[in-house]
Amino acid sequence: MLTDELRLTDPSLAGDAAFIAQVRTALDLPADARLQLQTAARTLPGGARIEYAVTVPIVITGVEFGVAAGVTVDERTSIALQFDARGALVSSQVSPVDEKHLRAIKTSVQKLAATDQIYVATFGEAIDPDVLRAQGKPWYIETDADARKRLRRAYMG
Repeated sequence: MLTDELRLTDPSLAGDAAFIAQVRTALDLPADARLQLQTAARTLPGGARIEYAVTVPIVITGVEFGVAAGVTVDERTSIALQFDARGALVSSQVSPVDEKHLRAIKTSVQKLAATDQIYVATFGEAIDPDVLRAQGKPWYIETDADARKRLRRAYMG
């Protein structure tokens, strides 16, 4: 779908799942990107401005991440759409993922793995923070409902 095919005449429909699916397709967002409506407002003369917060899951890959290779982190970005009075999309802005923030996360994960501070849980395993504290592992990896490996904090050191 081309972005000029995206139409919205009623801003109250901006949170509708079907419209959000159209936005995801029109802007060529990953299928697993989650969009959350932030604002939907009428503009003069009769147009609309829509803003979404977007969460994009990013898989960290590479042998340098040790046990954390394949962990998924969520990065936030945003989308702003402007529609004219006829409902035609006149502009769209998709903020890119903050690469500096993503590099900082990767550096942190790499250090945690290199210093053996991550416990890898089996699927469905109940985590006991006291056991992990005794092992010196303040972080653990669990598999979420979407079968993604997620890094979680077990306790505050």
